[in-house]
Amino acid sequence: MGRKKDDKAEEQKIRDGKSVSRRDFIKQGMAAGVGAAALGGCVTAPSAQGTGADGIKWDYEVDVLVVGAGASGLPCAIRARDAGLSVLVIDQNFDLGGKMLHSGGQGSLGGGDPCQLRDIAGQGDKEGFVKVPPLHKPADMTEDADFLFKDITDWSVLDVGAQAPYRYQDRELHRAWADNCPATRQFLMDNYVRFTRVQGTPPGGGVSRARRATTFLMLGDKTDIKAGTVTRQDAGIAGKSSSHFAPRLMESAAKWASPGAVWNGAALTRGLEYSAREKGVQFMFYRRMTELVREQPFAGRVIGVKAHYTPRFDRTTKARLESYKQNGNIDERRENITIRARRAIMVGTGGHGANPQFRSMFYPAFSEPAFVSSGWALLGPYGQDASGIIAGMRIGANLAGMQQNLGTTQSFHIPPRLATRDSYSDMLPGHPTFQFRQSTGITLGTTSYEHMIAVNQVGSRFFNEMQIATRYGTPVWPGGPRVGTPKPSLQHVQGDWRNCSREWVRQMYVGNPALDAAMAMNEGSKAPHYYSGPLWAIFDRGTVERDKWDIEPPFTADNGYFFSANTIEELAQKIEKGHEFQRVPLSRLAETVRKWNSYVDAKADPDFAHEKDAPMHKLDKPPFYAAAICPVWHDSYGGLRINGKGQVLDMQGEVIPGLYCGGEASGGGNQHGLGRALVHGYIAGGSIARERA
Repeated sequence: MGRKKDDKAEEQKIRDGKSVSRRDFIKQGMAAGVGAAALGGCVTAPSAQGTGADGIKWDYEVDVLVVGAGASGLPCAIRARDAGLSVLVIDQNFDLGGKMLHSGGQGSLGGGDPCQLRDIAGQGDKEGFVKVPPLHKPADMTEDADFLFKDITDWSVLDVGAQAPYRYQDRELHRAWADNCPATRQFLMDNYVRFTRVQGTPPGGGVSRARRATTFLMLGDKTDIKAGTVTRQDAGIAGKSSSHFAPRLMESAAKWASPGAVWNGAALTRGLEYSAREKGVQFMFYRRMTELVREQPFAGRVIGVKAHYTPRFDRTTKARLESYKQNGNIDERRENITIRARRAIMVGTGGHGANPQFRSMFYPAFSEPAFVSSGWALLGPYGQDASGIIAGMRIGANLAGMQQNLGTTQSFHIPPRLATRDSYSDMLPGHPTFQFRQSTGITLGTTSYEHMIAVNQVGSRFFNEMQIATRYGTPVWPGGPRVGTPKPSLQHVQGDWRNCSREWVRQMYVGNPALDAAMAMNEGSKAPHYYSGPLWAIFDRGTVERDKWDIEPPFTADNGYFFSANTIEELAQKIEKGHEFQRVPLSRLAETVRKWNSYVDAKADPDFAHEKDAPMHKLDKPPFYAAAICPVWHDSYGGLRINGKGQVLDMQGEVIPGLYCGGEASGGGNQHGLGRALVHGYIAGGSIARERA
């Protein structure tokens, strides 16, 4: 997808520099008559063509190397640079931000922080952009770090709505997290990040008293990160397009800040990016770390990395995709390079949701490549691939918290968006990576799945479509909120794929029973290679008309995840031939649709023993449609074991010198998403600054 000329002109206007090649760095250093170690803020070629472990010849040398330009990597890089260290950030994508860039830009950050205290005092932000009144009473905002720490580690005060088991939380790690939440929020504000009025804890956020901090930008003449550089076109046109600035369109933050305010992950990411580039942090994109280099096998200091070139190209123009900003970029295109880190290496590579082989070590059902979408379009073919975790394991690093992926209701779920390979965010046309997604998908409203049939790889139903999907708020069960609760994960009835108690639960998005059931199914497969296969939503023209769906491109596209046909039999054939992971015929689909229509006439659903939740509408109006149901791995809760300083530990619990980690690449805590990663990065950057070279 090519960009319009005015888009390119606008982008060029806001860029404040050019990319710099390796040769330019070397020339600059030589002209100044200084050695590599004295260049201060610059990444350099080694001052001497020496060798490292196993005779490695280093291509670049820097004080601090950050692997991954996301929510943990960027704060770490900025803090290290503030300490006067030279910092290089590498990332396997074409731009920085990772999942943070297309997130909602909301992080849970503790109690008693400057933003909360300012709200309590009735004071506005220093720029005067926040005009709305406080959202909470002062009495609700008085918690401190000690209270927060107890709340996430003490079983006796467990919030029933939070994530268990708290008793197994790493106390040192969580003490550091609680203590550093306020400082992290202040650090973010000092680096061009703005916050709306503090909101209550996001449901399912994993920390009961941590307050939600939503980042925002102002659009207009005064705007932005710094002096009016963000336009409405940059932010994205509501309902129509996103932009190179943000993968998903910016949403209104008027009710939390003031008119003209917009919010999402770009508001957080681009602020940190501006500060990092302004301070002299340097970047090298399209670099996937393949190996951490340690002085000795399983011993000594971590001294560098090996990194592979991973370019992505525009499908139309065949041009290499480039980052939004260019100043401070090192243009290095050799296939394999080595980078030495004199002071430390920070691993902020993200989680493991997109690596089926890695996932299957801890839950065999997760081996299915048909399952799990975790920012696939934006992050590319590698995505959240566990590369940092695996590299750490290879040099002796320990793991922590792998079981927590199975104990959280929101880390892995069926989404309310169909017919797309990447259902993680509401990406629209305009961003360079939309071409890899190809469609926005069909977004379900309050009707949820009740106007369609959800089927497995052979066309059998696997959960009660009459469930009402509510991401936030109280789910509605038949007979009351406590009637019809699901069985615990993996406690399946032999021969029954539905994995629910007799009275079927009306909860889908918030809970796991439907997904657990889907993953346990292996109808149509044969020993010894059992598999679950893809999931499909089947509906007809009547469904489209009732729910007013736009099924024209780019909302849906012929990309192997959306199909249409004049008969159910033809639809089944198209799916089998056209979907990348469909390995068996949908032999039961026609019979399933016939039964569904009969249930409408009978006003009963014998499959799920619910009379009042019987299907309401027949599927009998061609054309018929099939839309892929792509489960989402929202957060990874397991990874490299770290201590309260962000240092990686080995199998004996000892610190691996020179190696740090944070965010979804680390394990040991179950705080939700951005708040966890940002604090980890802040802590690691400070620890590195204090570490001896």
